[in-house]
Amino acid sequence: MSAIELVEPVRVDSCAARLTDTILGYNEKDLRETLKDVAAEIGVAHISIIRFAQDKSADTSVFTATATYSNEWLARYFLKKYVNIDPALAYGRSATTAFDWEMLRGGCDPSGLAFFDDAAVHGVGPRGLSIPVRSRRGVFSVVSFTSDCSRAEWEHYKNDNMAKLQLLAVLIESAANINFKLPPPSVKLSRREEQCLIWAARGKTYQEIGEILDLTFGSVKTHLDSARHKLNCMNLTHTIAVALASGVLPAKAVQGDIRTVPD
Repeated sequence: MSAIELVEPVRVDSCAARLTDTILGYNEKDLRETLKDVAAEIGVAHISIIRFAQDKSADTSVFTATATYSNEWLARYFLKKYVNIDPALAYGRSATTAFDWEMLRGGCDPSGLAFFDDAAVHGVGPRGLSIPVRSRRGVFSVVSFTSDCSRAEWEHYKNDNMAKLQLLAVLIESAANINFKLPPPSVKLSRREEQCLIWAARGKTYQEIGEILDLTFGSVKTHLDSARHKLNCMNLTHTIAVALASGVLPAKAVQGDIRTVPD
């Protein structure tokens, strides 16, 4: 993107209208595609939103996040378990105001710095701004905007458009809430039960689940059996069906293609 695009204040009227249509159910377009349109219109490289709830594991949050990043980066992010390293998410959990990723670098350990470098290599962009959004339902979200512009251009862009970006973050969170609801499940699975069930629903064998989650075959079987008993199901297939139908597992968490990414 050019410097001209960034130094001019952005107009968000049409973006706000597009997101409002999504919230009201008038826009049937996939949220990811809508966010791509918004990113192009306001002059940023990418937009992402990840939502966390007290009764959902980090894995579920990653699976149900919405971002305009490449599929390669999304797969890499999950398989390298970056949700446990990402400095923006770690800081965003307790933040109450917007923060620039540059301020995080000074306090990063080597793994955090390596994460930022890897993200830049995979097209995320060297500049980033995250805005925490919290709801009354015990759900909090982190909405991020990234850019590949120079640091000076980015500072100018933020200074001119911060209030507009904060407005868009609130609308994006509301749109994501419509796109993916977190129903209060009647059954509470443990973190490991939920993780194993997600991967089983994605077609993985017990052995493959064990390799992904660094668990033994026996541990995977125990967690899946425990989930089956909690849901009063006859077998694993029945367990997955009931978990999805009841909202114990969000349907979006088991959709899509996670490809193998080399270390």
